[in-house]
Amino acid sequence: MGRLDDRVAVITGAAGAIGRATAMRFLRDGARVAIADQDGAALERVEAQLSAPDHVIQQQVDVTDDDSVAELIAAVVARFGRIDILFSCAGILRPGSVTETTLDDWHRTIAVNLTGPFLVSRHVVPIMLANGRGSIIHMASTSGVVAEGRIAAYCASKGGVVMLARQMAVDYSRQGIRVNVVCPGWIDTPFNDPAIDQAGGREALEPFIDVMVPIGRQGRPEEVADVVAFLASDDARLMTGAVVLIDGGLTAQ
Repeated sequence: MGRLDDRVAVITGAAGAIGRATAMRFLRDGARVAIADQDGAALERVEAQLSAPDHVIQQQVDVTDDDSVAELIAAVVARFGRIDILFSCAGILRPGSVTETTLDDWHRTIAVNLTGPFLVSRHVVPIMLANGRGSIIHMASTSGVVAEGRIAAYCASKGGVVMLARQMAVDYSRQGIRVNVVCPGWIDTPFNDPAIDQAGGREALEPFIDVMVPIGRQGRPEEVADVVAFLASDDARLMTGAVVLIDGGLTAQ
C-alpha cells in the first residue's frame, strides 16, 4: 500500500518540472491527482505522460483569478468527492532589482506567487475543514529566506509565501490541517533560465554552484517531489508551520 492511498491531491503549476515530478510521485504513493496550470497545452502533455486516466484529472487555471480557482476546486470535488492535499506550486520569475523591475512585472509576480497560494487556499481550506484533515504545502524558495541579487519581486513574493504558510498553520493546525512550506534552492529546471541568462548563462552558473552549494550540484525536480510527498503524508504528522529548505546546503553557510 502507498502512504497516500485514497488521498486526493491538487497541484497547481503542474505543467512545470517540479509540479510534474510531484504528480508522478503522488500517483506512485497511491493518490488521485488533479493537475492544474495556466498552460493548457503543456498540461495535456503532462496528463499523457502520467498515463493514469482513472486517477488523474487536469484543468486549466489562472491562480490569480478567483473565479478560475473556484471552478478548479469545484471540478476536483465533483470528480473525486474531496481534497486531502494541496501543493501550491505555480510561480514565475521576473529578474530585476527594485529600480529595474517594471510595475507590471512586480504586480504579476506578486499576483502569481503570493495571491495565487492565498486564493487556492481560500477555496481548499473549507473542504479540508469539513473533512477534518488536510495537508497544504506551499512552494517558496531559498530566496524567500535569504536575499539574492536582482530578483526583488521574486524575493518579496516568496518571503510572503513563507509567512502565509506559517500564519495558516497557526490558524488551522488544531482543526486538522497542517500547512508547511518548501524552499528549494538551485533546482535544474527551465524555471531558473531568466535568472541564469541575466547572470551570464550556464557557464557562469557552474562555478557559483561549486562554491556556494555544499553538495556541489543543482537539485533535481524529483528530489523536491520526494520532500513534498513526505510532507503530504502522515509520516509528517507532527510537522506544521515548518520551513523546509531543499537546497543542498546553500543556506547553511
